[in-house]
Amino acid sequence: MNILVRVLATLIWLGILFLVFLLWRIARFYERSSGRRVYAWLFLVIVGLFLGGAGWYIAVNPDFVGIPLADGLLWTGGVLLIFGTFILTRVMMRRP
Repeated sequence: MNILVRVLATLIWLGILFLVFLLWRIARFYERSSGRRVYAWLFLVIVGLFLGGAGWYIAVNPDFVGIPLADGLLWTGGVLLIFGTFILTRVMMRRP
């Protein structure tokens, strides 16, 4: 059962990382085509934080509870994801 939980958690986090990777590609494309700054590199930092936090939990404790450093990585990645998507949306919608 423990292996099944680890496999499912890995697949779910790979899906999440793929979606953040797509956001990075969209931001990078928009930055290059429009010449406006959207901080596309921020999404790569988010991928790294999510990869570190989720990888730590999958390797050590697949219940996703009780490891403060891994929680901090996931929390920081989530906050930066909110911030990054806010910036990207604001610039793409041409609001000052």
